[in-house]
Amino acid sequence: MAPVIEISGLRKTYRKLMRQPHHALDGLDLEVRPGEVHGFLGPNGSGKTTTLRALLGLIGTDGGSMRILGEEVPRRLPQVVGRVGAVVESPQFFKHFSGRLTLRILAESAGIPATRVDEVLEQVGLRDQARQTVKSYSLGMRQRLAVAQSLLKRPELLVLDEPANGLDPAGIHHMRALLQWLAHEQGVTVLVSSHLLSEVQQLCDSMTIVSRGRRIVDGKVADILAGHSGSQMSVRFADPAEVSEAVEVLMEAGDNLTVTAERDRLLVSGASDPAWITKTLADRSLYLTELVTETKNLESVFLELTGTAPQAGRAVQVGQSAPAADPEMTVPTGADR
Repeated sequence: MAPVIEISGLRKTYRKLMRQPHHALDGLDLEVRPGEVHGFLGPNGSGKTTTLRALLGLIGTDGGSMRILGEEVPRRLPQVVGRVGAVVESPQFFKHFSGRLTLRILAESAGIPATRVDEVLEQVGLRDQARQTVKSYSLGMRQRLAVAQSLLKRPELLVLDEPANGLDPAGIHHMRALLQWLAHEQGVTVLVSSHLLSEVQQLCDSMTIVSRGRRIVDGKVADILAGHSGSQMSVRFADPAEVSEAVEVLMEAGDNLTVTAERDRLLVSGASDPAWITKTLADRSLYLTELVTETKNLESVFLELTGTAPQAGRAVQVGQSAPAADPEMTVPTGADR
């Protein structure tokens, strides 16, 4: 089946007087297959929200091509917008209206039956709060109302920018179940921009990771983790002074190892057998107090791919030099703007 979203070589440059141009999008590519929950990840300033705004016709671009459901956008956006639901950036509502009244007005203006309002309120978990005014809603409840609004027209494509923003753990679990039900049971394609990496790992079928306005990697979440998340050994010593000596021993004895020295432990990647580490160190009278195999999660893979991993210790690559992290990159702490 053809992709629901196709973006190729998308470019967007912001220019300000007396400042260098900022290339928010620098030839970005994105493809989203039908019936999936697709995660869209990247550090702050990597171009996620800019991409979504461009895709929905909210801003212009400087180059590249975009298609939604086979239609070229923004030129053909009026022909396809009725099949797309979206929440981009902070949702805004009339604060003195109730949640139900808000959705009824929106439904009536779009020619949607009023019965659909209660259906979407139930889906997002706001049925019991539907008569309350929006000004009394928490941030998480307003986020749910925004998602309910995007579901009114039974979209074929749902585009959500940070849908878990403001939700408590129960709300995040409910949102995850809803989006997976929409994709896997109702055939709705869902594109989710998020900085909650653990949630993306549980929620999404596939994902695209971007940095500096370009795609770094895309594919099935399981395949990306399998291809980039090799395990590493955590090695601890009773005497922290032995850590630096252990680094030298392992460097001399092994090939293609990555050894990271921390205060009272080593992190070793590339060793084929934990027993080899134990024996190699014991032969030099260095004895362990703990050896644990740690498997990287999506957060570790993300930091590795985007060059945002914190420099917590001394890392030595045996046989191959690792690229230096980009000092301008930051670990994402909120929605990309």
